[in-house]
Amino acid sequence: MKQYIQLANEEIKRSFKIYVIAVLVMAAIELVSVVVKVKLHERRIEDYLKSNTATLYEAFNDIGKITFVDAASLFSYITMIGMVLVLIYTLQIWYRDWIGETKYIYRLLMLPGNRASIFFSKLTTVFLIIMSFLGIQWCLIQFGNQLFNWLVREDYKDISNLRSIGSTLGELFSLNLTNLFIILAVALFIVSFMFLLVLIERSYRKWSGFIRVGVEIFIIVICSVSSIYFLEQTKLLLNSEKAYVLTGLFVLYFAYVIWRSLRLLKWKIAV
Repeated sequence: MKQYIQLANEEIKRSFKIYVIAVLVMAAIELVSVVVKVKLHERRIEDYLKSNTATLYEAFNDIGKITFVDAASLFSYITMIGMVLVLIYTLQIWYRDWIGETKYIYRLLMLPGNRASIFFSKLTTVFLIIMSFLGIQWCLIQFGNQLFNWLVREDYKDISNLRSIGSTLGELFSLNLTNLFIILAVALFIVSFMFLLVLIERSYRKWSGFIRVGVEIFIIVICSVSSIYFLEQTKLLLNSEKAYVLTGLFVLYFAYVIWRSLRLLKWKIAV
């Protein structure tokens, strides 16, 4: 346990600066986008009034009022970019240990004790990054909403639309604990599966490793598609029972991913 905590702390330190920079850049883009969208809407209204000598009511009928959904349109794209960066980091957190003159991975592999601490320290780091990113995004949405309400005059707001954020992003950042648990569980599984692919590639010779990675991806795709198709076609189970079966299969495969990753790290990856 002590070795795991030390390794996790080391991984977090190695990733902290670039993570903070990425979050600050994305946060700045999101908040600035809210201000820009609000100002552009006001400018369109003002230009319309000047060029058409129309009333404010006519301008709203033609151009429309603004909602936070309109002002926060970039939030969804930034969230997607953040997810892609996390996936890239999931690969980079392993491969950076093999890159460079120091070959940091050899120092890790020669440490006394169970190599499982190496795997779980990296998994913990990525998982904490995912959790913190989701939390920061949720806070930015709340702050962005307050900024929007402060910038926009009441008569410019579309009060008929009470949504504070788009449907997709709203589901993602709702306070529903069930949704949050599902998102984190799926994210943890994806990260673990990518860890497995990296360890497979690193455990065998170049072409053999890539072939085995392809086979592993093919197996999970076939198993997933066939399981979903079978459950959709069968009339023997209720919808709730189908959900339990899918959850059980998910847990079993997740356990397999962890078991095989630890086995490869212990027996196949050599110094």
